[in-house]
Amino acid sequence: MPRILLACAIAALAACQAPAPPQTETAAEKLDPFVVMIDAERWGIIIDKAIDGAREAPGPSDVPHENEMYRADVALKSGAARLLQLRNDVCAKGILTGDACVIRNWPAWTRDPPTDKTPIEEINRRSQWLGEAMQPFTDAGCEAGRAASSDRQFCDVE
Repeated sequence: MPRILLACAIAALAACQAPAPPQTETAAEKLDPFVVMIDAERWGIIIDKAIDGAREAPGPSDVPHENEMYRADVALKSGAARLLQLRNDVCAKGILTGDACVIRNWPAWTRDPPTDKTPIEEINRRSQWLGEAMQPFTDAGCEAGRAASSDRQFCDVE
């Protein structure tokens, strides 16, 4: 009996942690907005946990983490991913709306894995693109933070 209970508990825990298969709508079924929302929100939680796990994992010694161009490439690609999150947050709160929420000409390099082979001139161009693309969203988010906190230096970076 204890083994059966243990097996059931393990199966239940595994079901909570494993991503659910995508649901498909059949002619007889109607999708429940609450269920669809819960399924969609689970992905972000799983990604957050996986990021925590990746940060905790020891890295191989042959990855060029100390190479400045590698670090710059990682930083730009991470910044681009975070820009999408910032845009989503700013637009979901209605701080920016409509066409102001669209990021045009999203570059293909943001989808490539990090490398230390990108020329410094290209790293610089990418950095300029990121700075320009994030400007309206950081301006809006920083102003919202200043208003909410009454801290005029809310986004000041030294």
